[in-house]
Amino acid sequence: MTNLAVRPYEPQDFVGIEVDPRVQETRSGQPVDVWAQYHLTHGPDGTVVDPDGRIVACIGVHHFWEGTGEVWIVLSPLAKKYVQTAFFLKAILSYGQKSLGYRRLQAAVREDWPEAVRLVELLGFRKETVMKGYGPNGIDQALYALVQGVPND
Repeated sequence: MTNLAVRPYEPQDFVGIEVDPRVQETRSGQPVDVWAQYHLTHGPDGTVVDPDGRIVACIGVHHFWEGTGEVWIVLSPLAKKYVQTAFFLKAILSYGQKSLGYRRLQAAVREDWPEAVRLVELLGFRKETVMKGYGPNGIDQALYALVQGVPND
């Protein structure tokens, strides 16, 4: 098994990560460099890298208010190669909930992307509602939540 590592997130990680065409489509017309900096300044975050230093995933939480934040995740195609990627992402989220006091984490996910839906559900999130026109470029997204103390059944 190849070991992955987590290091502090840097804006160039978000800008330079190779992404799925659906993510690239969402990024079209968006100020990606501005979002990259926004992620750095609005909550805890990290970058998962492989042994060669290649970016596997970036993850973070935009802090809303005490105890609540919105999770963002960007995966590179390398995430499929490293099956333990989800374990690392779950550990980062667990740290956020336990150490930083997040009782509610939420994530907006494109419903037309089954792999993204499976990932957030694997991480323990449960679907709450559909948000019409919510995403960049007006793409519908589902709101998923991971609430401490609420069973994930």
